[in-house]
Amino acid sequence: KYFNGGIALHGSPSVPSYPASHGCVRLTDPEINFLWGTPWGNIGTTVWVY
Repeated sequence: KYFNGGIALHGSPSVPSYPASHGCVRLTDPEINFLWGTPWGNIGTTVWVY
């Protein structure tokens, strides 16, 4: 839903338990739908990934 260059925060029907991305943060579809429905999911919100 939101991309910045080649990096995104997005949903997926299946999220493996091992690293399989080049920078994206993948959540399950129900998790991303929940996130986009909250104020935390507003575009422009700072996201820290550890």
